[in-house]
Amino acid sequence: MFRAPANRRRKRSAHRRAARFQQLEKRNLLAAAPLGATELDTGEFLLGRVAVTPIFFESDGSIDAQSQNWTPTEIDEMLAKISEGVNWWAETLDGFDSVHSLEFVIDDTYAKNPVETPYELIDRNSEGFELALSGFMDSLDYPGSSALQNAVLAFNHDQREKLATDWSFTIVVVDSSDDINPSTGQHDGFFAPGGYFSGAFAFSGGLFMVTLSTRPASTITHEMGHIFWARDEYPGAGSWTDRRGYYNTQNLNASDNPTGGFVQEDSIMRGGYPLSVAYENHTSPASTLAMVGWQDSDNDGIFDVADVPLNLQGVGYFDASTSTYHFDGTANAVALANQNSEGPQSDITLNRVSELQYRLDGGAWIVASTPDQQVVDFDLQIVIDQAFSTIDWRAIDVNTTVTSNIVEGTIKSPAISAASITGYVFLDEDDNSIRAGSEPLMSNVSATLRNADGTPLFSGEVHANELPDGYIASGNVTGVTLTNQGFSYQRQLGVFESPIASNQKFFQSFDAQVIVWSEQWNANNVFIAKFDQDVGEVNLQIWGANAGSVSYGRIEAYDRNGQLIKRVTSDAVSYGKSTELTIQDAGGEIAEIRAFGHANSSIAISDLSFGFDDQITTNGSGALQFSHLPDGDYVLELAATKLIYAFDDPAPAIQVTNGASDDVVVIASRVTSPRHNANMPGDVNRDQIVTAQDALVIINDLNINRPRTLGASETAGPSIDVNNDGDVTALDALLVINALSSNGNADGTDSGGTDSDGESELGEGEAKTSELAAEQDSGAQQNSQAEQGFEPSIASRDRALAQWPSHVRAAADAPPLEFSPDRVAGDALERSGVKKLNTPPMMVPSVEPSKILPMSEEISEKFPQNLVVNEKSLSTMGSESMELGSLTGTDPPLSTPAI
Repeated sequence: MFRAPANRRRKRSAHRRAARFQQLEKRNLLAAAPLGATELDTGEFLLGRVAVTPIFFESDGSIDAQSQNWTPTEIDEMLAKISEGVNWWAETLDGFDSVHSLEFVIDDTYAKNPVETPYELIDRNSEGFELALSGFMDSLDYPGSSALQNAVLAFNHDQREKLATDWSFTIVVVDSSDDINPSTGQHDGFFAPGGYFSGAFAFSGGLFMVTLSTRPASTITHEMGHIFWARDEYPGAGSWTDRRGYYNTQNLNASDNPTGGFVQEDSIMRGGYPLSVAYENHTSPASTLAMVGWQDSDNDGIFDVADVPLNLQGVGYFDASTSTYHFDGTANAVALANQNSEGPQSDITLNRVSELQYRLDGGAWIVASTPDQQVVDFDLQIVIDQAFSTIDWRAIDVNTTVTSNIVEGTIKSPAISAASITGYVFLDEDDNSIRAGSEPLMSNVSATLRNADGTPLFSGEVHANELPDGYIASGNVTGVTLTNQGFSYQRQLGVFESPIASNQKFFQSFDAQVIVWSEQWNANNVFIAKFDQDVGEVNLQIWGANAGSVSYGRIEAYDRNGQLIKRVTSDAVSYGKSTELTIQDAGGEIAEIRAFGHANSSIAISDLSFGFDDQITTNGSGALQFSHLPDGDYVLELAATKLIYAFDDPAPAIQVTNGASDDVVVIASRVTSPRHNANMPGDVNRDQIVTAQDALVIINDLNINRPRTLGASETAGPSIDVNNDGDVTALDALLVINALSSNGNADGTDSGGTDSDGESELGEGEAKTSELAAEQDSGAQQNSQAEQGFEPSIASRDRALAQWPSHVRAAADAPPLEFSPDRVAGDALERSGVKKLNTPPMMVPSVEPSKILPMSEEISEKFPQNLVVNEKSLSTMGSESMELGSLTGTDPPLSTPAI
């Protein structure tokens, strides 16, 4: 209940707010309308900041005889009266136990310097103001003479943006200070007879009021109630059956309320003495205040229009190696659905995301960021240098205390905002099926959600550009029926191009009344899509279709029972420009959507997609998140980008119940790359020895296929993944070349054996056996070798493994081969006893083993394109002992590079 105590009388001189007048030249004025507001929404509910623009008219005597003249004193007195009248609402709000504020910014530009007009408005009837106001709007380049209300709305919207306010309205003040009734000779202060009104009046919904200069401040207050949708309550005016305002509140305090025992209360929207009492006591009934947006259904001090949680969508995880918590996502204010029976019905909120906060182990909230915006994209990195187990995230509007949903996480599991399915993927390095804080969360894991029987989730797309001109044949569209709702329009749609955009077709409907196809979708002609199965998400590509102005697209989603689920509205879209408008339902129950231009605008539509977001690729958080799914059974198909990882369960079954599933924890293990020779890593071609030919096989592969991560279609072929990291880069070739260089292997002996001194021919033994290689199962590689006819001795394999530099650091520590333009493959060939051919220079940057990662990245990028290998030399390099003559002959290739 929002009513100041009836016996609470304020000392107005003590509580009156000072007038705040705007000096435009001192402001750098850039502001946006509230979230959800269009150019037509300049006074939807009475909270926040309000721009007030008084316009004082001064007759110049050119048409009507001049009877009134503004004096400086009269101007100042009228401005003071306006300030008092509008601030009554702010002072009344102060009397309530609420979190809200109300501030008025008065632009006195057209009051201090009254606008000249040829008309003496007080001597005309009440409609005479239109002549003066239309001319003034025309002078400001607003179309006043053709559409006065639209012109004033546009003017108010511009004033809102210039003055950085939420709302804006205009006050037309007619000088009546010297108005004399010719019949009585006494001061009159009313318009001439013959019009609709004798005194003040207003046009609701953020438009304007017209008042006489001799009316009291309470008149300004009363008319301002109309500006923000309040109804009259005195006899002969508003009826008790009337409804209006953001909550579509019934006018229960109207004088004609027939309810038994009804007693009309004092109200600012009544007249005469009851109005004066309400004005003096700062009181009005709950129904009156609800019409202007002041309603608190749960008595928590937050009006319903603002009592809507913020929305926080994000994923976070803790990186123990840097003690940094990463959290990224979006946060936004959410508008209450507008139920007003008049006006555009835009869903609007003033709430803001003031801060993003976190807390550890349920402790005090800590500010992580202060965006102070209505819509926020964020990517936070917070250093946490204390021990903790759990972490929570939220967004908050510090002015209203409205908060968002809480996103919860732990030091081991990511924080993931609520969805139908959530979970994460991690690499189980200690093989205990439980994630330790140091075990990495896995990125680049592809997860595809399917129905329990393995079939894809229902989805579809319709693109106007892909359809033939003319009526849309039923066979050309699957999964959805396209139609429309509008008087005189046929229900079967077609596609045609339009002047809105070149080389672009649009869905159109045929107007049988005027015999024309139209791409304009608006309140009179609604685009309808009915889906064969319920879906969780619908996307439309919409276009601005109002030449010379902006458009606002709106989608309404309905369930199978025809009940409205949700509606969304786009930002302003200029003519010929496009944007994607998306609507989603958490329960996946969208059976039909209706789309049209909002706020007296029209849109065009070129593309429709529908279904579910059924595929994701994990990022550094390892998070899995699938939203907007109906309850049911599903299976999740998993695939790692690299072949060196495998999953304990690559297709877990998942059940969604009541909109959510149990957390899905996917466990991955490290396995040997199928293109890695675990028995002898440098033996790329699996001939049981490591030679220059092995390096050349890799080089040739890189020239053909470029550096890359091995894909699922590349599991067979030479063992080009020398370091067993799932990638093929120049580093793999360098490992072989550096090993050959450190060996000095030039006599063709088995590189798995020893020389006469008993030293390993692969080097001095500084590179120890790779722990990773020792732990990996080499069974798959042995089977592959057996299939190829290879039976390496166990002793030979063990000696090779013991000496092979099987990781980057070990390879770098080995004595490197000196690279120069004329010594790349040639040097390796010379060491192997083969005479060097006269090949083109091979440009390779020098390698600095001490700079491991930069070297790897630089070489991986530049090495293949700069290194050119003589094709005949490469293709005929079958063994170290090959004679030079065979290199220049015409024999067929003895080896084939992997493709």
